[in-house]
Amino acid sequence: MRMARPAGFAVLGVLLAATAACSHGSAPATFPAPALADSSNRAAVATRQELEALAAADEREAQSASDPTVRSRKLADAAGIRERLRDGDFQVGDRIALVVRGDSSLSDTVSVRAGRIIQLPNLPNISLQGVLRSELDGYLTKQIGKYLKNPDVDATSLIRVAMLGQVGHPGFYSFPADMTLSDAIMLAGGPTQGGDVNKTVVKRSNEVQYPDQVVRQALASGTTLDQMNLRAGDQVVVGERSKHDWLRIVQVASLGAGILVSIYALSHR
Repeated sequence: MRMARPAGFAVLGVLLAATAACSHGSAPATFPAPALADSSNRAAVATRQELEALAAADEREAQSASDPTVRSRKLADAAGIRERLRDGDFQVGDRIALVVRGDSSLSDTVSVRAGRIIQLPNLPNISLQGVLRSELDGYLTKQIGKYLKNPDVDATSLIRVAMLGQVGHPGFYSFPADMTLSDAIMLAGGPTQGGDVNKTVVKRSNEVQYPDQVVRQALASGTTLDQMNLRAGDQVVVGERSKHDWLRIVQVASLGAGILVSIYALSHR
């Protein structure tokens, strides 16, 4: 009956492993995480010239890369920048806080509508197609200047994001594009007592865009909403602290103890 000992200890090892897994909660599912956008690529103040240089650099690095993964990533980065240069930074649902000194009727917070346009009182629609955030003040000054002499324009681009989950004041917020993700969470009331900011995810159309490990990186590095390429309607969901299922732990531990007693009895006959 001594031959039963190795098998018995193997069973015990499995049980102890199961008990340990229960005590630490179920392991989260893992899947490839999208990398955060390069900070210079997605900076709110990036100029057209800077983006052109970045795209060209990525394309050169892609051509010289021997690793297919690196080549693919560099080409994707370059394509993303080219798309940004073509379409601009503004998405439908974004908002712009506009102050026009000299005409208070134009000072308001306006939404970017379908077709990437904004509507101002008594003015034709203004298209934001192809406009970067770094170009917004100058561009709107020029457009409004067609109808108002020497306007003094101050425009701040905002991203409308849902703050959900374990935050003090869940809801929709319009944040400046260059605000850090950590500041946005704090402005929504911060994590609740039962919240765990390290379990925060970003969702888009109810699909996870950035899993918690990527968001942790963003929080630690002070990444802005714009650098994360957040869009109007994205959801920042703060997770909940783990709750240990002590009943399940006790059940598994009791089962393991019972089998251990049986193994011991069999091995000492």
